[in-house]
Amino acid sequence: MLLSRGDVFMPMNHSSKYAELTAEQAEMLGRFVVEWSNIEFLLGELLGRLLFTPSFLSRVYGDELTAYRIQSALEKAVIIHKVRYGCTVIPHETLDRIEGLRISIDRLRGMRNRFSHFCWTRQTDEAIFGTSFSAFLPHDKRHEKDYRLLSLDEIKEAHKEAWNLVEEISEVIKSIPEYTEEEMLKAKAGVLDA
Repeated sequence: MLLSRGDVFMPMNHSSKYAELTAEQAEMLGRFVVEWSNIEFLLGELLGRLLFTPSFLSRVYGDELTAYRIQSALEKAVIIHKVRYGCTVIPHETLDRIEGLRISIDRLRGMRNRFSHFCWTRQTDEAIFGTSFSAFLPHDKRHEKDYRLLSLDEIKEAHKEAWNLVEEISEVIKSIPEYTEEEMLKAKAGVLDA
C-alpha cells in the first residue's frame, strides 16, 4: 500500500526497514524473472522453428509480440502442422509435447505478471504480500485477483518450474529442423538461377 509520510506517498516496501524484502526473497524473485525471460526468448525461437523461419528473422517479428501472443501463435502453428501438414515435418509426439507446455506457461506467465505489476512488501521473512491497488470493490470478483500472499517456498517452487520449463522448451527446439538464413538465401538463389 502507499503510505503517507507528510506530503510524500511511499510504496509499501519503502515504509520501513521491516517492510523491505529480505535478500533471499529478492534473490528468488530475481531468479524467477531471469528464467521467465529465458522462456519468452525460447517461445519465440520455437515459433520460428514451427514456421520454418530463420532465427534472426523470427526474432525481428517476435520482438513485437507479447508472450501471450507468441503462445497463441504457437498453438495455431501446432494445429497447422497437425491438420494441414499431417505431422509430416514435425512428429505428432513433438507437437503434443508443445501443446503440453501450455499449462506451465500460463501459470508462470500469471506469476510473472503479478511480480511485474504488483507492489510487493515483506509480510514475514518467509512470505511476501503483493497488491495492484486496483479500485475494485470487495464484492467484485476481480477484487480477489488484486492481491496475493506468496511464501518463499512457493517462489522457490515457481523458479524450479520455470527452470525445468526452460530445459523442456530447449529440448523441443533441438528436435525441430532449423532453417538458417544462408540456406534460405541459397535456395532462393537456386530458384532464380533455374
